Amino acid sequence: MLLSALLHATWNAWVKARADAYGALVTLTVAAAWPNVLLLAWAGLPENSAWGWVALTIALSVPAQALLGRAYHEGDFAVAYPVVRGMNPLVIALASIPLFGERLAPLGFACIAAISFGIALLGWEAARRSHTISLRGLAFAALSAAVTAAAALSDTLGARAANDPFSYGPLIAIGNGVAMATYQSHRIHVGRTLAAHWKLALFGPLLSTASYQLAMWSIVRAPAGFVISLRETSMLFAVAIGALVLRERVGAWRWLAVCVVLAGVVAIRLASA
Repeated sequence: MLLSALLHATWNAWVKARADAYGALVTLTVAAAWPNVLLLAWAGLPENSAWGWVALTIALSVPAQALLGRAYHEGDFAVAYPVVRGMNPLVIALASIPLFGERLAPLGFACIAAISFGIALLGWEAARRSHTISLRGLAFAALSAAVTAAAALSDTLGARAANDPFSYGPLIAIGNGVAMATYQSHRIHVGRTLAAHWKLALFGPLLSTASYQLAMWSIVRAPAGFVISLRETSMLFAVAIGALVLRERVGAWRWLAVCVVLAGVVAIRLASA
């Protein structure tokens, strides 16, 4: 899951680094279909019980990605990304109790809460102290976060119903690509957008596919709250990428938040040992 987190932060940073971040996100979502067609041909289709979750996840993923692209357009990567990722662990940990019958010990719940708090602190520090995002951007990020959390829950149910994440995951990526291309067809010229971001279209899907498949493989083998919390540590990698590659300012509050997230990750390992 830590490798999945690193890959997830990397492709998001690549998208944000583009002058047209929204077009880059559309490009990556549409182009992600190509490696997944090959993966689906190898793995085959999932069981019938997973198809309803496939449809629901796709229906949620496209608006989540579109809202994320808008948020990236309105502010820094190191602000929008933590807002979107920060609420997922706590929401999923709570929802996993009635949905999946999972039970969290007090330490496990505290770990997830610490990770969520640390990621939220990252977003607050950047938004309030650095003023690197507009209120409009924060609204887009918050909406994307809500839809992303719902999509993650649907993903968990779907991957477990499929009994094979290598058949479920590719179907989601292909469906997302088709749905995004259809949704954007009357807004932008999809073909020209893909051509303008051809390097991202060629190599970006390899990163996003590997990250997603690692997440799906893990989520059928471990409690959803723990798995998703570990994936949200992608914010740690995002802060490093923002500081070292995108040249965004990283202050003391942000480093404090990183330490909180790291403490949560270590405690999760101890709680699950």
